[in-house]
Amino acid sequence: MSDALSPLEQRLRAVGPRLRRQLRRLYGDAAVGPLWQQIEDVLRRAHAARAPALVALDEARLADPDWFVAPDMFGYSTYVDRFAGSVAGLTARADHLEALGVRYLHLLALLKARAGDSDGGFAVADYLAVEPRLGTMDEVEALAERLRAARISLCVDLALNHTADDHEWARRAKAGDPHYRAFYHVLSPEDAAARERDLGQVFPTTAPGNFTRAPELGGEVWTTFYPFQWDLNWANPAVMLAMIEVMLTLANRGFEAFRLDSTAFLWKEAGTDCRNRPEAHYIVRALRSALDIAAPATLLKAEAIVPTAFVPPYFGADDGAIDDAGGFEPECHLVYNNSLMVAGWVALAEGSAALPRAILAASGGLPRGANWLSYSRCHDDIGWGTVLGDLADLPAEVDPVARLRAAARFSDGQTPGSWARGEPFQSDGSVLHGSNGTMASLAGLEAAGDDPDAREMAFRRITLLNALAIASGGLATTYMGDEAGLLNDHVYRDDPEHAHEGRWLHRPRMDWDALGSDAARRITRDLARLRRARIASGGAGAPAPLDSGDARVLGIACGRDRVFLNFSGDAVGIAAHGFDRLSGAPVAATLAPWQTVWLGEDA
Repeated sequence: MSDALSPLEQRLRAVGPRLRRQLRRLYGDAAVGPLWQQIEDVLRRAHAARAPALVALDEARLADPDWFVAPDMFGYSTYVDRFAGSVAGLTARADHLEALGVRYLHLLALLKARAGDSDGGFAVADYLAVEPRLGTMDEVEALAERLRAARISLCVDLALNHTADDHEWARRAKAGDPHYRAFYHVLSPEDAAARERDLGQVFPTTAPGNFTRAPELGGEVWTTFYPFQWDLNWANPAVMLAMIEVMLTLANRGFEAFRLDSTAFLWKEAGTDCRNRPEAHYIVRALRSALDIAAPATLLKAEAIVPTAFVPPYFGADDGAIDDAGGFEPECHLVYNNSLMVAGWVALAEGSAALPRAILAASGGLPRGANWLSYSRCHDDIGWGTVLGDLADLPAEVDPVARLRAAARFSDGQTPGSWARGEPFQSDGSVLHGSNGTMASLAGLEAAGDDPDAREMAFRRITLLNALAIASGGLATTYMGDEAGLLNDHVYRDDPEHAHEGRWLHRPRMDWDALGSDAARRITRDLARLRRARIASGGAGAPAPLDSGDARVLGIACGRDRVFLNFSGDAVGIAAHGFDRLSGAPVAATLAPWQTVWLGEDA
């Protein structure tokens, strides 16, 4: 009989110490023994229940750990109901995703949400069930199998910071169960008021404050986002155990990636703003370790909407200085490059590539087995203030807040001559917050109307922003409807459940008829050319800026190729020669307004 260890036992030996190390950091030595025993039982049960096809995927990806850092990786993000009505409807539309070259699909707000207002579905009432109007978990499993056959990995949101107030854990807490009351932060009114002084506000207009009165719990419950989203108490080891079990159960249903929602807020510490605490990283590293043992084909993606300098720890770190453990500890495989997205819109408003150039320079040096998730638009607003930390390192010719307010006003169509048609989010425009709008409306397609010249300029801006996401090396992801050039959807104002939430402006229903329009054909054609160019370049992973010789033009090194993006409405000369993979022609000495050229080594 062979004494060789099974793959699971090998991973328990190799990765188990890393997981136990995080547990010690979070809960202390005394708690680790019994907690580890419970977690190991969960890991073994989850692995035993894993389908053979998923076990095979585990082995394939362990043999190719950089599989998601590849030139052909391209993502798509959508709400199920907005895209196709239901999970079954989405399965029937999977050919559209294949035609776009999608390799990664993020389904937003898929899990069962609370009744009534649910923050767009992000107030989760049941992690293990699908929103009933969308379908069933069995249908999701069938979808995942269909996508896996097309080499498309399915991603779902995992709200780590909070549950809905009608989640089973919350309901048990309200019923007086002390075990589940300890799953949440419950403070006296005096303690809540004292903590409030150190905390920022996420939704200052629609949900001011960070605490909500909960009479059933005998105090105020911590609610960073909306009053119906109760923050989980990650200082309680039982929360860690419960969430590991949730995560592995979902991985066994066919999800290959988790978007970890609001990771910066996980750990609460008196006297701090409770954002980006070291313990938040230990929590995520513990989750990563559990996946690496029981379901290693699965990716973790961090939603860390912080300045670029604060992002690297979400990929992992060497924390030997803390406890002499030594060695790199991986955290998330993917992290949103939010700053680069915002910088693209700032650059269009300013006609200058200065900010995206600075963000690209700060985005290099990724560890192995890590990648940015790059994008031009998503389901959220463009949060202008999130790049204030990035602007702090640039020459202060203009006050950073004033500079971003100017970009916001331009994007909201408030600046004379602006072609953008966004709208302020959570603000009347007098303070720096965010802007809503679809990619096409923000890029000028709505304002262009039927004017052929104005439409051409709008299409160039759309291509420019898509090129920024694709050429910068990350897993570039398109938001639903942007490939069809969908415009702002004002219908949400007639829906009582959506009227207060301005982000529904850029969450339209997919117009399948629009895919046959001239706009859709142009945009999808340009997207396909950009994808093919990156694959031909061999470029993937961390980006690298190039000196373009002009402040209006951003240069990017992408594999063997050089990409130049003119963020201005001026014709700009460049000292570059070669073959343009996008147009199929030699590069001219002058870039047209808002033109993108992709210089390849060959035809």
